[in-house]
Amino acid sequence: MTSVSRRDFLELATTTTAMGMAAPSLPRLRPRATAGTIAANQAVHLSGDGAGLSPPEFAALLNDLCQKSNVVPDEYCLGGEVERFERSCAELLGKETAVFMPTGTLANQLAVRALAKDRRRVLVQEMSHMYNDTGDACQVLSGLNLVPLAPGKATFTTADVQKVIERTASGRVAAQVGAIAIESPVRRLAGEMFDYEEMKRVAALAKERGIGLHLDGARLFIASAYSGITPAQYAALFDTVYVSLWKYFNSGVGAILAGPKSTLDGMFHVRRMFGGNLWAGWPSALVAGHYMQGFLERLRLAVRVSEDFYTAVGRHAAFTVERISNGTNITRLKVRQSDLEGFRRRLEQSGILLPRPADWGGFSLGVNETWNRTTGADLTAAFGRALA
Repeated sequence: MTSVSRRDFLELATTTTAMGMAAPSLPRLRPRATAGTIAANQAVHLSGDGAGLSPPEFAALLNDLCQKSNVVPDEYCLGGEVERFERSCAELLGKETAVFMPTGTLANQLAVRALAKDRRRVLVQEMSHMYNDTGDACQVLSGLNLVPLAPGKATFTTADVQKVIERTASGRVAAQVGAIAIESPVRRLAGEMFDYEEMKRVAALAKERGIGLHLDGARLFIASAYSGITPAQYAALFDTVYVSLWKYFNSGVGAILAGPKSTLDGMFHVRRMFGGNLWAGWPSALVAGHYMQGFLERLRLAVRVSEDFYTAVGRHAAFTVERISNGTNITRLKVRQSDLEGFRRRLEQSGILLPRPADWGGFSLGVNETWNRTTGADLTAAFGRALA
């Protein structure tokens, strides 16, 4: 069992006293609070992409937003608050139009289905959500042939794309690549981003060959906070782009699919055909729209807190920080402690919520805007106190 001396603890705490700034819109954590004294809206969630709203918090927020504005309900996701939200998302992403979708899985499939048309081959990353986690939905429901590229990697290259195009053209039965889908950041690779320079080259090749290009940007705004490239700059390379509404905009359900009118006009008919026409989308649109305002600025502040914390805690012998190459908000923290569950429970008493410990001897931490409720200094001190 690892112990920490008083000198070690004081060094751990005092080396970070000047680090980090709490966002003014979020309450700062009281670092020495005892069990049962931390309100849900003061807890720091050290995993996940969103704010971790409880059902009462979500209900209270929705009620507050309804009291402050004249909310016009939609009917089957047409008109009202949903239409207003779609227009604002299209503008934010630099696209002609946008369509509300109940899930990202449906948004991705309908996008590549529309782009590919009768050219049934769609190129994807071998590690992509679309290829691994949808039960072959594109193949079964839309008759598409997903061709995986770059096994185990976040980025495929123009050479990878060119090779498939040439092989397809040389087949004895004529076939064509109709669309290319890129997921970035890649969930299965702990938030690693697709290389931006290669992304631009792939986009240029797709345009030259008349191949549709879709961005699975479920965590696009997280990528922007780390790369400095705006969501609109990313989206400009693609015909269509999908953004999750629940992952970090805390809407509970929903996705937005943006692109040209020639592709998305009338998409609500296809949405209905696939059983995705919710009777009411306005609650999700209202909450997501609320969190979109100023999100990048808040997440960048949270990133600053996390960088202060990783720098300070990494100096201590009990902790090892492992960063993801070209990564975003996920970082591995190894803890030299025999009882990781006990370590986790002690931090929970101070309102610092860790995920379950991993079998490699630590925790996979995720930065979200609740990190603005503390500072790098306070987090580091709390981690020092939690050591057995």
